[in-house]
Amino acid sequence: MYYDWLTFSIASLAIYRAARMVAEEDGPAFVFKRLRDRFTDQHSSIALGLRCVYCVSFWVALPAAVLLVAFGGWAAWLFPIWWLGLAGAATKIYEWWKPR
Repeated sequence: MYYDWLTFSIASLAIYRAARMVAEEDGPAFVFKRLRDRFTDQHSSIALGLRCVYCVSFWVALPAAVLLVAFGGWAAWLFPIWWLGLAGAATKIYEWWKPR
């Protein structure tokens, strides 16, 4: 309870990293590149979403928030706020570290 801010910060960094790997990097053995290349139709929401850090961070934050509510002692009734807050923090980290 006393370290919720630290857990939130570390989870935000982890979500940012996972989202950036899926959306922009090749990954080990080109696993993320192959995932993106599997969905190549530019009219498909999955193909567009896999190339968007904002979209991927939204979905990666969902299981993170579920785990933190289930096992981290976070208030379950605040689940939507945790989920969207983690995703929003990850996107702000992305915008801050984005190459200019």
